[in-house]
Amino acid sequence: MAFFEWDHRFSVRVAEIDRQHQRLIDLINQLYEAMNQGNDSNTLTSAVNELDTMTSVLDELIDYSRYHFSTEEKYMLEYAYPEYDKHKGQHDHFADKVRTLRQDFDEGKALLSMEIMQFLRDWWKEHILGTDKRFGPFFNEKGLT
Repeated sequence: MAFFEWDHRFSVRVAEIDRQHQRLIDLINQLYEAMNQGNDSNTLTSAVNELDTMTSVLDELIDYSRYHFSTEEKYMLEYAYPEYDKHKGQHDHFADKVRTLRQDFDEGKALLSMEIMQFLRDWWKEHILGTDKRFGPFFNEKGLT
């Protein structure tokens, strides 16, 4: 069973954004798998390989989050979404938090942990189900499906 599973409740009824959300969930699951494999490493070589994998997936998650946020924000601006400022603020807050986590990870101040994984899963779950779900009908009315 995956750490974070996509289901129909997450659909905002905009195909491009749904695909991006699915990719983000997949990356969180990949990061979780890499973290668990790293915890099971028996040799230094295995541990280094798993650390490289975690770093690579974490970087991809950060980059893809930025890409995803830019997609949503582009549509919000294009269609004059009334909650743009509040929504963008949430994106910016998440980006700052993850940037700090990544910096702490690089400096050896933090390791990937269940607490970090739960933060990623819970933030995305709450953001999609709460904030993003509100723009689905708005975008649909504008012809974006």
